[in-house]
Parts: sequence; C-alpha cells; structure tokens
Amino acid sequence: MSLQVFAFYNGLNEQAKGYPYLKRNGSIIHQLGVFELPIQNNGTLLGQPSQTLINEAHAMGIKVILAVSNLTPQGNFSTVLMTRLVRDQAFANLVWQNIRNVLVEYQFDGVNLDLEKAAPADRGLFSKLIRDWSARFQQSNFLVTIDVPAKTSNDPQDEWKGAFDFKAIGQAVDEVIIMTYEEHWAVSKPGSVASIPWVTQVLNYALTEIPAQKIYMGIPMYGYDWPEIGKGQVIGYQRAVELARRHGAPLQWNARQHSTYFRYATMGVQHTVYFEDPRSLRDKLDLALQKGIGGLALWEMNLSYPSFWEVLQTYIQHA
Repeated sequence: MSLQVFAFYNGLNEQAKGYPYLKRNGSIIHQLGVFELPIQNNGTLLGQPSQTLINEAHAMGIKVILAVSNLTPQGNFSTVLMTRLVRDQAFANLVWQNIRNVLVEYQFDGVNLDLEKAAPADRGLFSKLIRDWSARFQQSNFLVTIDVPAKTSNDPQDEWKGAFDFKAIGQAVDEVIIMTYEEHWAVSKPGSVASIPWVTQVLNYALTEIPAQKIYMGIPMYGYDWPEIGKGQVIGYQRAVELARRHGAPLQWNARQHSTYFRYATMGVQHTVYFEDPRSLRDKLDLALQKGIGGLALWEMNLSYPSFWEVLQTYIQHA
C-alpha cells in the first residue's frame, strides 16, 4: 500500500522558502496545500494566491488545495469568528460562496479547512457546518480536507479539541489531516513534538472513528529550542544541526520518544533542543505504513531539508 503525500506550502507565491523544494521534489507530492487565506469579519478572504505557482504544481501532476483559516492578523485562531460561522447561516453561506469563487477563479482542486478553536459548546453546530460545506464543495467536484487536533480520546469539553467530533467529520470530508505534532510545545517541558508512543496513541484513537484511508498523519519538520527559563523557539533541522556543531554539543537519541536532542549553554543559560530528523521521520513513515492509513501531511515545506526528501522518496511511489 502506498502513502499519499499532502505538503503544506506556507506562502501564496514563488517567494516562499519551500519553492525550491517543490521544484525539486514535486514528483513525490500528490497534493499541495497553499497556506493560507484567512476569513475576514465581513466574510471575504484575505490574500491572493499566485496563479503561476498553481499552474506549475498542476504541470507536475499535483492537485492544488487552498487552505482557508480563521486566523487573525495576530496569528490566533478566532473563536468569535467560528461562533458566527456556525450560528449565522447567512454569514456561513456568504463565506462558502467566497471560498468557492476563489477555488473556481484560480483553478484549485479542493479546499483545506483549517478552522480551529470553535467553542466546545458548539460541537454539534461545527459538525453541521463541516457537513453542509463539504456536501456543497463535493457537489462542485472539489476535494474537501480538514485539519484536526491530535487527541487520544473523545473529549467534548476540551478548549482546543472539544468541538471536533471525529466520527461526524470523518463521514463528511474526503481527507482528515491529524495534526500529530505539538505534543511538547513552546511553554511545555522539553521533549519531542511528536514522539512515537504518543503518535501511535493518536492514530489508534482516530482509527476507531475515521475510515483509515481518509486519515493523513501530520509530519512535523521542526522542533523547539527551550531555554531553562522562558519560552521555547521553533527550530528546523538544518539550524538545529548547525547549532549543535557550533556549541560542540553531541546529538543524542531518546529511544523512548524516538527523537534526537542535545543540550548546550550560551550566556550562562542552559538550553535543551529536541528536533525532527531523518531517523525520526523513518520511524513515523514505518508507523504510517503499519497502521494502513491514507497518507501523510508535511508541516511545512519552508522547513524542508534535502535528506528529508531523500528518506521520503524511498517510501513513496512517484505521483
């Protein structure tokens, strides 16, 4: 069984850092998620994707998917906007029409719904919105994908995850991208962003609610650099390796988490860095194959590095 590859392209044009990787590795990408156009308070979408980028991806045989979000200019997901979307039918219709117009105008193949932080109390209404929108997009021959938080149980009260009813959502959409990362995050204690035991638990739960072929496992290309005091900073593979080399810090392997880490000190402050590398990637790809899921979702191409694609190539049939 072969895995499908959905790659998030963080940017709307050819200026994004992920562009050279798209040009070089397009043959193993099946779907490109152009991230993102946020929904505005008046129901319009902000931003303009590059037609050239879309055409180039199409020429490589890649389906191009528009990511639509409820992100604010400050980078937060708006619960207020979600409440309005699920409760105001006229507004929801307007937004749906505006999304469809962009899909048609730019010749996108589908939509990726990155709608996060709906109020847990609106769980049923959120499922209804996803059902309604999905049916209408599918009738227009658009593929519908959705991003959902990683969870290991049904938790209707959880502030971040409660609104997501995996069973209802899994029935409505074509692909469910599970964000299997941020197990450890900027203000948690140091650790892998996606340890194998945790990702396994997340997939095991998802498989009880969602058809296996619709499940796409999130693959992070990053980690965090945590100072002893204060917030961790996102770090990509190449920067992490350079940092370790500069400080003469040996790379170590956490066998339980299946993750590479190192420690260093600068200006009297101790730092711990956990990051994703080719070894942890292999373990995740093996797990995806073992679980028989539909595919992988790469977050995100700006954090790419050559050996990532070399490893991926060995697991993926050419598109």
